[in-house]
Amino acid sequence: EAKRKAEEEAKRKAQEEARRAAEAAQKAAASSLDNLIAGEAEAIANAKQAAQASNGFINLVRHAIEQAWILPASATNQLRAVVRIQLLPTGELVSARIIESSGDSVFDRSVLQAVERAAPFREIRELPLAAQSQFREFNLDFNPKDVRR
Repeated sequence: EAKRKAEEEAKRKAQEEARRAAEAAQKAAASSLDNLIAGEAEAIANAKQAAQASNGFINLVRHAIEQAWILPASATNQLRAVVRIQLLPTGELVSARIIESSGDSVFDRSVLQAVERAAPFREIRELPLAAQSQFREFNLDFNPKDVRR
C-alpha cells in the first residue's frame, strides 16, 4: 500500500513537473514571439523612417537642381532627360551623365550644368547609413513641365 501511494505520489509529482515545464516553455515561446513581433515592428518603423529620409533627400536634390536649372529657350514640355548622379559620402559630385537623352543636346547640357551648379548635396550625410550607400548613385528624370519655380 505504501509503495503504491509512493508511486502515485511520484507519478503526480512528475505530471505536475511536466505541466510546469510545459507552461514555462509556452511562456518562453510567447515571450520569444512577442520579442520577434516587437523586433519586426521596430524594423518596419526603421525602414519607414529610412524611406522617408531617402524620399526627402531625393526631393531635396531634385529641388536644388531645379532651382539651379536654366531652361534653354528651345525647351518644350515634351523633352525629357534622365541623368545618372554619383556622389561621394560627403555629398560632393563625382559625376553626372545623361543616360537617356532628350534628343536635344542643348537641353541635355542644361540638365548637367544644373546638377553641377546645385552640388554638393551634403544632406546625404543626414541619411541613415544603410540609405547613404544606396543614394551615392541614382537617376533623376528631368522634364520642363515638372519644374516647380
